[in-house]
Amino acid sequence: FVNNFQFQLSIGVRMTDYKEEQKSELETLRCIYTSEELCELSDNPYCFEVMISSASLNAFLKVQFELPETYPDAVPKITIPSQSGLADEQIEEIEVLLNQLATENVSMVMIFTLISAVQEKLLEYEKIACESLDKEKREMEEQNKKREEAVYHGTAVTMESFLAWRKAFEEEITLLSSVRVLDDQNVMKLTGRQMFERDASLALSDARFLNEGKSFLILQQSNLICVLCRVIFCVYFVSL
Repeated sequence: FVNNFQFQLSIGVRMTDYKEEQKSELETLRCIYTSEELCELSDNPYCFEVMISSASLNAFLKVQFELPETYPDAVPKITIPSQSGLADEQIEEIEVLLNQLATENVSMVMIFTLISAVQEKLLEYEKIACESLDKEKREMEEQNKKREEAVYHGTAVTMESFLAWRKAFEEEITLLSSVRVLDDQNVMKLTGRQMFERDASLALSDARFLNEGKSFLILQQSNLICVLCRVIFCVYFVSL
């Protein structure tokens, strides 16, 4: 009877120790995290969420812990009820990490350790994201540099590319010459009326030429009259 009583008493003390230990750990978490980061859902059993965020990734996730009756001698139930900005593969990695660490830390208070591990994982994701952005930036700068060099240096000419260009150029010149000959032949076959009908500026150019000729004749006549007047005037004074 005494042994049975001592056994029950020991069980009762141990159960009380679990509850006190859980309560003490939760009080410590309240001191570490703000009310926005730590959300208490239940006290029997203890259940709460911790929000972990990353400004660089513009992401966050909430990790929910439910402590079993014999925690920390038992693994807490861990879930991620909500998240934003993280890929499914990243969430799976975090879940595996949390369960692995929880198993390794059985018999020790572990919530802060688990949360710190998630924060370190987010820092790792931030580093990967920064390296990826830097790589894309370097690749873009390299591409822009190559385009600028191509503009200044042009395309390298080989014997094959030069012969191909010369052949195409000669064919184009031959074609243009044939078209020009056909046009000249067609113009030569046109009558005067057809040429005027085809290009009305020809009539205007002839009229302008005639007007310019008339102006030239009038100017020449005026100059001749002036010269004659001077000659008559000189003869008159000589005779006196």
